[in-house]
Amino acid sequence: MPKDKHKIHPAFFKAEIFDGMSNEDIAQVSSYFKQREFQRDEYLFHEREAARTFYIIMDGQVKILQTSAEGFEVILHVLGEGELIGALPLLAEGTYPAAAQALTHVVAYAIAAEDFSDLLSLYPPMCVNMLRFATRVLQASLTKLREMATERVEQRIARATARLADQIGKATDEGILLDAPISRQDLAEMTGTTVFAVSRILRSWERKHIISLGREQVIVKQKHELMSIANGLSRVHT
Repeated sequence: MPKDKHKIHPAFFKAEIFDGMSNEDIAQVSSYFKQREFQRDEYLFHEREAARTFYIIMDGQVKILQTSAEGFEVILHVLGEGELIGALPLLAEGTYPAAAQALTHVVAYAIAAEDFSDLLSLYPPMCVNMLRFATRVLQASLTKLREMATERVEQRIARATARLADQIGKATDEGILLDAPISRQDLAEMTGTTVFAVSRILRSWERKHIISLGREQVIVKQKHELMSIANGLSRVHT
């Protein structure tokens, strides 16, 4: 039996995988999911592990990590409320291509891969949304490869910071607070550079009042300036 509609987490109705479905269908589908909680730094799953469980994030942020050929971790994405995690291997019946680690305390709803596959057959909108999801992930990966190959380090850091402002930003009187503990190591892993380079560039931006820094905290004060740097229109690093 489906859960009482009033007890269903509201993120179910915001999740893109359920776009085009009625509230009644979403309520029915939600009964297949089980709530899970993860503490900061806890892994939802590991790279190359058999993909047996998929998740929808209800609260908190998760970083998707992949290990390079040289053994370095690279952050591919930071995901939040309503995002689907771990389902891409369903299209190939394989393993997780990357790891998922909680960036904050995370509340997620888990579903067995077999149940998710059955739901795709029962609800055509989910199948269409799944294909859109796969296309979006592929496009994001290709964009990241292009950025790594063609952009300066400062551009990559500016673009990553601006994206985080869009994804997990919270408006405050001072600017856009990145509402998760983002460290310099995290930014280095997202942009394929070193912690030293990230620290040097962030300090330069702080002197220019583009950002404000705290311990594992970034407030974006001038997002338009970050985008100018990302697009190669401005260079303030000294």
